[in-house]
Amino acid sequence: MLDLRSFAPRTGGPPMYAQLYALFRQRIESGEWTVHERIPALEELMAEFHVARVTLRHALGLLEAEGLIQRQQGRGTFVVEKPASKVFYRVPPTWDELLSTVPDIEFDVLEDGMADRPPSPAHPIGAVAPAYRFLRRRMLRHKVPYGIGTTYIEARAYESIGHLRFAKPLPMVVLNEHLAGGIASAQQTVRAAVADLRTAECLALEPGAPVLTVARSATDIDGVLVYESLGIFRGDFVEVHMPLVMNR
Repeated sequence: MLDLRSFAPRTGGPPMYAQLYALFRQRIESGEWTVHERIPALEELMAEFHVARVTLRHALGLLEAEGLIQRQQGRGTFVVEKPASKVFYRVPPTWDELLSTVPDIEFDVLEDGMADRPPSPAHPIGAVAPAYRFLRRRMLRHKVPYGIGTTYIEARAYESIGHLRFAKPLPMVVLNEHLAGGIASAQQTVRAAVADLRTAECLALEPGAPVLTVARSATDIDGVLVYESLGIFRGDFVEVHMPLVMNR
């Protein structure tokens, strides 16, 4: 659960209005701020969080743009709807869904360089190449960080396809579209975990907070490991949903 204590401002962290937006959105989701009821006045929120009026207006403006609250002249601001979903990212459970996903992702680059190999491939499905391009990016929504993606792309494939194409949120999809023969095989593993100190700092969490990890590996038609990634997501902003196949 979000609270302002675990979402405190820090160097390189989200701005205060984004933290408040996430907190207020959770209050609506949880029912603390109920539909059709008036939310606290600006003066009350200023006293509660010790922030400027303009900061609160910015946070509430994001809620209003999302259709969750509405200002009524002379009456105050009311909750009009709960969020359709509190999650910021749904992990695609199938290859087809991964390819068809059009993620609404903002990100900032934390690291970008070269590596000899992925430190520990999650799936033994391909031969390791001589060199890889290494990318580490933080994913955000309205400046709220919810995930970190660490990606290794086979160096020759990266250079031949071009770095501009890999500015897109899903490098595996880029590889499948532009690599000769596309992706030949891919595996994905989803696990529950807890945030270490570095992850907690990047995602504005307390160390030990629940996270979800998504590891992916992919090979080309020659059986070379061309893609290896590990995504770490806040447990409160991500979900995995899939139908249960029933054999009767």
